[in-house]
Amino acid sequence: MSLPSHPRAVITGAGTGLGRALCEELARRRARVLVTDINAASAEETALRVTRAGGEAHVHVCDVTEPAQVEAMADAAERLLGGVDLLVNNAGVVSAGPVGELSLSEWKRVLDINLWGVIHGCHVFVPRMRRQGAGHILNIASAAGLVYVPDLAAYNVSKAGVVALSETLHAELRATGIGVTVACPSFFRTQIASSGAYANDTLRTLAVGMMDAARMGPEVVARRLLKAVDARSLYTVPMADARWGWRLRRMSPSLFLRAVAAMDRSARAWLLRRR
Repeated sequence: MSLPSHPRAVITGAGTGLGRALCEELARRRARVLVTDINAASAEETALRVTRAGGEAHVHVCDVTEPAQVEAMADAAERLLGGVDLLVNNAGVVSAGPVGELSLSEWKRVLDINLWGVIHGCHVFVPRMRRQGAGHILNIASAAGLVYVPDLAAYNVSKAGVVALSETLHAELRATGIGVTVACPSFFRTQIASSGAYANDTLRTLAVGMMDAARMGPEVVARRLLKAVDARSLYTVPMADARWGWRLRRMSPSLFLRAVAAMDRSARAWLLRRR
């Protein structure tokens, strides 16, 4: 069953990027949206866009690493929306650096936001959805949760955890009427790379350059993800490169590892040409 015609949605990390694009796409369905972000000003800007696009928006500031704040967010959704048809656990950060060089404090920050933030959202909202007998959870992972490349260990681990959580939750909720979708996009144009933390300038330049070179914007990704939610698909891998990488990893792990090494060499050569 697809989302209702005027869905009630809660979206974390909705102040920018994919979170904002999902809010705007839902607004075209006349959705009622709780726009949540740790940054009040960016959340307010998204809310204004939702209103202009024909939706209803409410702003709630939330740090997803704090369980009490996620509980308060769910209470706000109950009070303002009367329930939730769609929860999008979207808040996330990127970090890059070799194991042993990326600081442990940065590891903790990435896991607290990217993985624990999703865990908190699921822990708080699943019992509420069970009580209302319906709902859908869209967890934003990444292609990095399916295929693992060098220098992204913290990010890879956090996103692989989101995939594992989503698969488990899908099995647990199969008979309840509650859907689960995990999104695994590869590169698309957002500002997440420029605001990330990196062990060295080479990795920063590489990440920002690859993000800037991406052909797809967040608006296209948002439409594809909501289409997957409507179809109640467990997985959505919206980019062809991620789909092929995932297939190769499953069919031939050794060939996949050779391909990753070749891709790493190509990326570094591309960086040298840009300098």
